[in-house]
Amino acid sequence: MATEARDLFEARLEDAIRKCTSGSVAQIPFLTMRERRRAERLLDAHGMRGSYWFWGGHCDAERTCLFLLPDYLTAMLPEDDLERSVMLKEYLAEEITDAVMSLSIKGSGFRNLSHRDYLGAILGLGIERDAIGDIAVQDEHSAILFCPRTLAGFLMGELTKVGSDTVRCRECVIDETFTDGKKYRPISDTVASSRLDCVVAALCNLSREAAQSAVRSGLVEVDFEPEERVDTVLEPPITVSVRGHGRFILRSFDGETRKGRLRLRADQLV
Repeated sequence: MATEARDLFEARLEDAIRKCTSGSVAQIPFLTMRERRRAERLLDAHGMRGSYWFWGGHCDAERTCLFLLPDYLTAMLPEDDLERSVMLKEYLAEEITDAVMSLSIKGSGFRNLSHRDYLGAILGLGIERDAIGDIAVQDEHSAILFCPRTLAGFLMGELTKVGSDTVRCRECVIDETFTDGKKYRPISDTVASSRLDCVVAALCNLSREAAQSAVRSGLVEVDFEPEERVDTVLEPPITVSVRGHGRFILRSFDGETRKGRLRLRADQLV
């Protein structure tokens, strides 16, 4: 994050903390994964571990709203993560409904629509990217958009075209047929070690020297944070992003070959 953006983000977080400590639920809409990681570190440093919750409309949401909980709520929550999540959804039902709604966007079938098509159409209405959550493509002609209630009415009235196709945008409830829309290409290889430069070389089909250059040039992120140390040791599962090559999920190192190399298993987001 650039310095100015980082300062603004920290100011927003401080405002939310003050609201929370005064006894009210505080909420910050649709953080990126990098912002979420930063928020977690800052909140933990404030001694607020266990007092915050992220929700983006589905369990694997990439863009999520942050909810900060006052003491009277956190004192009643169970330790078990699943039970805690269920109870939080009950406690925060009204806040969640206002913060994260799901809208179905369906085309006529005239042409296939991609994530880029949906995002372009929404941004074309003058909406900033950080004002909405995930856009989960369901099939060639439909997607689910997560957004705050304050934008839902506008989108349902104004989002009538995506690409060159006519679409219909309506409120919906996601069910067991929902998919996050992500598709992956499996990668299997062997590496000399679990160092970042070795892994980047294997994931991106680069030489060791080119991989080291990419890392040192600031082109690589590990779990959505910039990482410029080539000898950083990776422990799966972990996300590795390389500018110009894409995002990868390092799934595991599955033992060693006879020559002592590690068997790498990963997926590339396509």
